[in-house]
Amino acid sequence: MVGARMRLGRTWTKCLGLCLALALEARAQTAPRIKTNDYAIDLTQGPVLASNRVVGLAGAFVAMADGVDGDSQNPASPAVRTTYSFTDVDYDIGAGLVFPGGLGRSGDFFNSGSKTKVVAGNNLYVFLNGAFNLQIDRLGFGVTIDLQQYSLRRSAEPTVTSLTSQIMVTHLLAAYAFADDQLVIGTGARVVALDVSTRATFLSNGINSLDTRGVGAELGFIWRPNSERIRLGGAFRSTVSANAQGKILYQGTPDELYLPSHITLPWDLNLGTAVQLGSRPLNPPWVSPSELLAHKRRYLEWQARERERRTREALARARAEGRDVTELARILRAQDEAEATLDRAELERAERDVARTLRQQSHDLPRFHVLLMSSMLMTGAVHNGVGIEGFLKREWQRSGEQITLSPRLGLEIEPIPNWLQMRGGIYYEPTRFRANEDGGRTHATLGGSLRLLPWDVFGTFPEGNWFWLGGSLDVARDYLGWGITFGVWH
Repeated sequence: MVGARMRLGRTWTKCLGLCLALALEARAQTAPRIKTNDYAIDLTQGPVLASNRVVGLAGAFVAMADGVDGDSQNPASPAVRTTYSFTDVDYDIGAGLVFPGGLGRSGDFFNSGSKTKVVAGNNLYVFLNGAFNLQIDRLGFGVTIDLQQYSLRRSAEPTVTSLTSQIMVTHLLAAYAFADDQLVIGTGARVVALDVSTRATFLSNGINSLDTRGVGAELGFIWRPNSERIRLGGAFRSTVSANAQGKILYQGTPDELYLPSHITLPWDLNLGTAVQLGSRPLNPPWVSPSELLAHKRRYLEWQARERERRTREALARARAEGRDVTELARILRAQDEAEATLDRAELERAERDVARTLRQQSHDLPRFHVLLMSSMLMTGAVHNGVGIEGFLKREWQRSGEQITLSPRLGLEIEPIPNWLQMRGGIYYEPTRFRANEDGGRTHATLGGSLRLLPWDVFGTFPEGNWFWLGGSLDVARDYLGWGITFGVWH
């Protein structure tokens, strides 16, 4: 009897497991197919996809926002002068590579509540970032390009085996620093492009299904009181909506695809703080080399005017005396040119001395610091929205029906001064999908930068220039993202 009961118990357990599996499969298949063009693709970015430093800091970078890392977080970033900016005209370049995805092949990249069906054998989930900043005195310009690519397996065969979507977001920014660089305000345009095609490999050619673009505005500020240990920052970006001219592809086949009427990247508002502890200052006043050289320039300009005055008076006296001034003029101009050459050499020496002094002052700053950052990102709703995954799978995957909030915290330290920087953070990713019963998820991030080797790139960079190698890691439920980057150590 005991053996019979045990066998009966195992039978009931198997039946219960089978019923549960069937129920879960039925739940996953309840989403109806899209049979209309009357919808919009919600292009909201769920996980933090940015430069490796921003990923390592859990996206809590809107108040710090210095260097090219800040361009995608705050339009004011291009005009923020750093401690390693020694010239009136300066520039910064950055690039990064992040591989976002799931844990193995069972992840939920979009946090939609369903497993993401990636294309087997192709690493087509990738995020590329490139940025360039140009600073002229207190005016800054920035161009940042973020490229995301996803490739999902289609359920129907054999007409189309997969669809690949590429989302490119370009930030065109201009900013200016007011009140002795304590208030920085920036504005610009956010250009969004969505391309969907039957690609097989990253950036390869394929049959184009959808290609559309839209433009929105963005505005940001950073308050960084000189010699204080706090910064406040905020950024607002308007909704970007583009007409996708909805039509039907592969009509009458198992791969029938209804293209949307619009694509929408909703508005967002990001507010944050940055506080730095330790001996290293957070907001040292930026010193313009031109201001330091102003007195020297004025003195040399006065000398040039005096030479011109003396030459005019000498020639006037010679004419009054009836003498031939041709030879005298030649001699006087030669003397003036010789003195002007000496003045130019003196100015060049002064410029080198100022640059050397500013560089030394930056080098002598204490390295130890603990940088604490926080932010709150609010993202708007999308009318009649469907997620990218739902669009590629042709399923009504409702997305963006309400405003979402994403709190973020980040920490950066330099445990080995001038050799190793470490950063970490935590952020909450709210779900954009009504059907996701698991709701939002919490991410833990980690990142770092290691100083590697000196190289001036054949004289392109200053003597003593060093390069570093860095990376980032982002882990959450059904999600794992990692990235690598390199740059100039400051």
